[in-house]
Amino acid sequence: MITGQTITFLSFLFCLLIHELGHYIIAKKLKYKLSNFYLAPYGAALNYKESCFLPKDEVIIALAGPLSNIFFSVLIIALWWIYPSSFSSSYELVTTGLALAIFNLIPAYPLDGGRILVGALSEKISRKKALKLAVIFNLLFSCVFLILFLVTCFINYNPTFALFSVFLLAGIWDCNFEGKYQQLNIYNKKIKNLSSVKLIYVLPTSTLGEMFKAIDTTKLTVFLICLDNGKTLILTEKKVLSLCMKHSIKSSIQTVLFN
Repeated sequence: MITGQTITFLSFLFCLLIHELGHYIIAKKLKYKLSNFYLAPYGAALNYKESCFLPKDEVIIALAGPLSNIFFSVLIIALWWIYPSSFSSSYELVTTGLALAIFNLIPAYPLDGGRILVGALSEKISRKKALKLAVIFNLLFSCVFLILFLVTCFINYNPTFALFSVFLLAGIWDCNFEGKYQQLNIYNKKIKNLSSVKLIYVLPTSTLGEMFKAIDTTKLTVFLICLDNGKTLILTEKKVLSLCMKHSIKSSIQTVLFN
């Protein structure tokens, strides 16, 4: 704003809020609760209290941001056909929104593309391993943007590429970028009586994903695992959530606990 780019700054800020609002709305639809939202010099992020989430939900929530920018840009373009005079005043909103959407789809964490990558990989492997693979993409794209910055120094100086490179490197170490999702009412449930407790009997072959879906958002869920030797193993919902973070959502409870 000091350098006279007030319109560009406001356009970007507006598109950024549209982007994060898309994440928020879809997260709420999928029964996840937002804990806080923060703006930083390098962008914005939704932060969620520590918990677990289904990988497919993370993919959907991550896609919601870029798609909201694209949808809003398409609406403005459609408006140009009805009111051609609006072109000059809204052109920057369209280019900014599309640029924000495209950049966020780069498969590098903590960008939405990186979250989509991690969510998709978490269907097959543990989230911890998926995040390690995402770091490789961070380093790769960070090097690409750094090279582009060096090239522009000799052609048409563009410090934006250098900022992108630093941002992706920061995403590797800054724990604030680890967006976490929390199912509504899973934590801090007030147990008034026995009716507030839900007991679920499951087989050792049941997957973590199946158990996660069975967690009741209004009651304290307790899982009873019927073992082959006739004994019963008790797992709390917090333990199940913890296992979901460490292992693939498709892993069976037997594999996770006994192998």
